[in-house]
Amino acid sequence: MNAVASYGMVFGLMIGLVIAVILLKFANKDHRFKTQYDERQESIKGQGYKYSFYTLACLEAALAILEVGDISFGIERYLVHFIVLLISFAVLCVHSIWNGTYWGLNNNRKRYTAIIVIAIALNLIPVIASIANGTLAKEGFNSLPLLNVIVLIWMAVIGICALVKKAFDAKENEED
Repeated sequence: MNAVASYGMVFGLMIGLVIAVILLKFANKDHRFKTQYDERQESIKGQGYKYSFYTLACLEAALAILEVGDISFGIERYLVHFIVLLISFAVLCVHSIWNGTYWGLNNNRKRYTAIIVIAIALNLIPVIASIANGTLAKEGFNSLPLLNVIVLIWMAVIGICALVKKAFDAKENEED
């Protein structure tokens, strides 16, 4: 990746963080930035953070060993590290979803759902543009829009997990 793309990525991440802060304030019922959890949720979230950290540490250690052995995956190294981050984030999200701690006490689920749909659309734009102009096919696994594809897959995994949990809970409530 060249310096211009690197600067663009940093600038995009900074803008994304500012937008995320604004959206989080909007998405919570009390318009606070911080989501509120009860004591049970805090304890369970702590376990999720621990599992997420261990996942990240183990995967990065494995990558270091592979790097020493000069073994590569055929894609840019920044994408490999980003995938490792997303896997560890997915561990946290899936753990939170399955243990009922994904949503906080002050979250407005409809607003959060709208934000997630917007995030999906924003990640689709560069993918569609790169497919339309042939960049993704030409550069393949070394293109920046592949990052958006990876994020979309990650969001799909979390979304499917949330839907399965919702269906599981509905069936469990139906049986009671």
